[in-house]
Amino acid sequence: MSKDNSRAAIDETAKFLFDAPDHAIIDFISRIFSIHIDKATAEITRASSEYISHPGFSRHLPDIVLSVHDKTGPEPLFHIEIQTEHDGMMDLRMVKYGYLIGASRSQMDENDTRIISIPHQVVIYLEEHKRIRDELKVKIIFPDESEVDYIVPVFRLYAYSAYELSEMDLYLVIPLILVKYRKRFDIICRRKNLNQEEFDALVQDVLQDIEQITTITGNFEEKGVMDEKTKDIILSATIELYTQLHQKYIRDRKSKERVENMIESVTQKISKKWHMIGIEEGIQKGIEKGKEEGIAEGVKIVAKNLLMIGTADEVILKATGLTPDELDTIKREAL
Repeated sequence: MSKDNSRAAIDETAKFLFDAPDHAIIDFISRIFSIHIDKATAEITRASSEYISHPGFSRHLPDIVLSVHDKTGPEPLFHIEIQTEHDGMMDLRMVKYGYLIGASRSQMDENDTRIISIPHQVVIYLEEHKRIRDELKVKIIFPDESEVDYIVPVFRLYAYSAYELSEMDLYLVIPLILVKYRKRFDIICRRKNLNQEEFDALVQDVLQDIEQITTITGNFEEKGVMDEKTKDIILSATIELYTQLHQKYIRDRKSKERVENMIESVTQKISKKWHMIGIEEGIQKGIEKGKEEGIAEGVKIVAKNLLMIGTADEVILKATGLTPDELDTIKREAL
């Protein structure tokens, strides 16, 4: 995979994360921009970047532009630029993006003056670089010598662990912590003599991060912090970013199998949880009905409820005390 292709794949994966349901994106926006958004009333719209037709922008379109619709207040725009490597022209690009995005929604006021509202903006860096600053700042000087400081905050995602991001309600982007390993592998692999011990330690760091991501994702779905679609998007992005590292650097079957098992353990844990809930509900319904119609009838209802949710025969027999013949009879009655 060439450097350009790798960067494009990372960009696409980052954008894919923002296909998540509104509540996950609102959690992210609220924290990254330190702004309150009511999840009960707000809706997110993914704005197209096709209006960016200014010369020089054919290859550099803004990454993510979101509009928040809320009947209780204004509808602000949010521009999120996800940058893999340091770019010395990023400050100028953000000014141009901000103007063009704002101009696309400009309006005339009662004095026939055009109003351009600049969106909220942030640059998220995925790889470490010594020249990355806390903010991007451009001083704009007008002919009358008045000045405006155009400031865009910077978020160094590479500096945080998956757990730290989740505690900050930035769980949506936790798969992107894996991108920082691309540069670290490059440094090790470019050396004349590969230090295998250092390489193996880096692979273990990748696996530990993936273990954190899968653990957080599973726990957050169980607690209702994220829904199934958000979980699937995060896990899919994690697999994609790991696959890029695996194909270019790691190339170890056991590591790949370990990642697959970690992902599978999360999906199985969730499925098992809902399966057991179904069993408990079936038993409870049977017990309640049994109180009204007698223990024998209640046991039959328990068995029927368990059959309806696909429970194995041996589990039903153990839970109800029925004989195999009695269970077969109940199956025929249920047909």
